Amino acid sequence: MRRLLAYLLLAVISVFPLRAQPSQILVPGQSWTLLGQGYQLTADSAVNKDGTVYFSDAHNNRIMKIDLEGRITTWTEESHGTHGVAFGPDGRLYAGQHDRKRIVAFSRDGAESVVAEGMQTHHFTVTSGNRIYFSDAPGHKVWTVEAGHARVVSDAVDWPRGVRVSRDRSTLVVNAPRTEWVWQFRIQPDGSLSAGHPFCQLKTPPGSSASDAGGMAFDTEGLLYIATNTGIQVCDSEGRVTGAIDTPGTEGASNLWFAGPGLQWLYVTDGDKLYRRPVKRHGAREF
Repeated sequence: MRRLLAYLLLAVISVFPLRAQPSQILVPGQSWTLLGQGYQLTADSAVNKDGTVYFSDAHNNRIMKIDLEGRITTWTEESHGTHGVAFGPDGRLYAGQHDRKRIVAFSRDGAESVVAEGMQTHHFTVTSGNRIYFSDAPGHKVWTVEAGHARVVSDAVDWPRGVRVSRDRSTLVVNAPRTEWVWQFRIQPDGSLSAGHPFCQLKTPPGSSASDAGGMAFDTEGLLYIATNTGIQVCDSEGRVTGAIDTPGTEGASNLWFAGPGLQWLYVTDGDKLYRRPVKRHGAREF
């Protein structure tokens, strides 16, 4: 059924100018490889400069690591309910400790320091100047944290989930999984957001207006990849869905990222399983 939905999606998007069909993204003759399973609540991932991945396994209260060969190991136990992780420009690994209602940062030697307290985060990203943006889905808000001070920067998005910053650091994209929309905001010098509007209209299953969008990632050409309940959808800079990539699982994609050497491996979580495959495109580095 999911493969049929993917074919239907491709038929629908054929009416748009196509600049990112799967044949332009995927490496011929290569398919998804299962790396592991049993992971739950992998809200976000973090990729360091050499392409090594860190991701949360909140159900099992740990943070995992994937090396360049695709081997998965436990990086730290007792993660205090960490859901999302992200690297900052200072080289530290930031983690949202859900159980302790705080954001912490780990230095290269593993030392932990508290960045901000009094907040429960799932999806977040760290931008220039170590400024943090995170979504508060139940509160229908997007927050920013800078120098330990938190403030609301948008309440326009219904149940916001994934957040990601564009390659040039000028734009924040936020998806709304209960709808078919990804929103776009202009980032102001002080970190506030302006000009918020629905930007990319995702394709949804027949009879539903919910995309269940989760993780997102940009490539170096500015295309935005979104994990949805029908697989991976690709949105161009004009807000058009120009491609769809089927995933091998049965539950829909919940998270995705580029990693490995040259950021030319596309990773995806589908249910409790984690897969990867080589692609022609390069993921955009966050810093």
